[in-house]
Amino acid sequence: MTQRTTQTTTPSFPIKVLIADDSWVFRRILRDIFKRMQHIQVLDDAANGIEALEQIIKFHPDVLILDMEMPIMDGLTTLQHLMIHTPTPTIIFSSLSQDGTARSFDALKYGAVDFVAKSSFFKGSDMAADNELIIKKVIQAATITVKSIDPMQSVLGKAEIGNAPHLVFCEDCGTRNVVDAQVLSMSDSAHCSHCGDEIKLSADEKFRRLSYAVVMGAGEGGYVNLLQIIPSLSPEMGGAVVVVIHDEPEKVSSFVEYLGSISGMKVVRGQDGLTMEGGSCYIFSGTERVTFSPYSGHYVLRVTSDPGFVKQGAINTSLMSLAPLLKERVVGIVLSGSENDGVKGMDAIGKHNGTVISLDLSRCLCKDMSEKIIRKFPETLIADEQGIVELIAKLDRQNRQQVVMA
Repeated sequence: MTQRTTQTTTPSFPIKVLIADDSWVFRRILRDIFKRMQHIQVLDDAANGIEALEQIIKFHPDVLILDMEMPIMDGLTTLQHLMIHTPTPTIIFSSLSQDGTARSFDALKYGAVDFVAKSSFFKGSDMAADNELIIKKVIQAATITVKSIDPMQSVLGKAEIGNAPHLVFCEDCGTRNVVDAQVLSMSDSAHCSHCGDEIKLSADEKFRRLSYAVVMGAGEGGYVNLLQIIPSLSPEMGGAVVVVIHDEPEKVSSFVEYLGSISGMKVVRGQDGLTMEGGSCYIFSGTERVTFSPYSGHYVLRVTSDPGFVKQGAINTSLMSLAPLLKERVVGIVLSGSENDGVKGMDAIGKHNGTVISLDLSRCLCKDMSEKIIRKFPETLIADEQGIVELIAKLDRQNRQQVVMA
């Protein structure tokens, strides 16, 4: 999970492609695009999901191009069957759903490595650019390692963190109280060991003081990774998660709403003036400048919107601001992305004895960000999405033990 070597990210040529779409016209368009490329071979095509599943078993393609809207068996149902039995890198095309909608995020959650709205193609005069983009997406998809989706994985992180002792503070006298997980599961309150006052323990009432922070940076392809990581984290964890996504603010806001609906922890759109608390996830667009300000034992988010700020690196800025404040209690994680961001921030993390983690390259649709971190910092821990969840759970346990002993 944390080894320095990763699987090769260079696809084997020719890349074998299967096309599943009920539109004969669209299948023909894709065939015409790929037949001019010696390194891409179209094995066959299918008109519905049943045919697609049969041909996948027969041909074992490297990449599946799958239409979301098809008769007999639609794309999402096909995708779910596929990811359970024969995991295959899949690009979802849709004529009805747009990128950034709940349906597009559904496709990524169920195992697709990329989503494309058909309306974004073939509507302009630059057909050559459209063709190149489709070819690029197929090549990127062919470098992804896809695993069977295990429904139990989504609760692993919660189970591991949830069994740890909980630290709560008395609002009256400020005394730290260690509450056993078993007590928490049986009661919604406890009594302060110093003054005896009742302390509410219900998740919707108690404020979790921040004990550490995890900062994740993502770009193109990062939504897939985040959908595998955030829902598996426990709302009982003592740290806060800060996510910076290099994408338009509108799409990031849509993602926050979707992610919050499938996650146990609180997921919010980061805003200026919010006080960070444990068990919460704060998400920002890469167009926003995010820094952190200590105030009365807490940490307050400082956010300014500046579209021209992208060149400076929003991930760098967040990490460089937080590292000197929390020092060894900061974890920096880079996911899929092609942006030139994160190196300076990770350098600050390392200088303050924090933890540097990179997503395994075989799970990155775009590998540029992670490759740079892995090359630059030999101490980088490398893990897939489930491995990252386990590392966060381990760090959470260690942090709780340190607090309890203090």
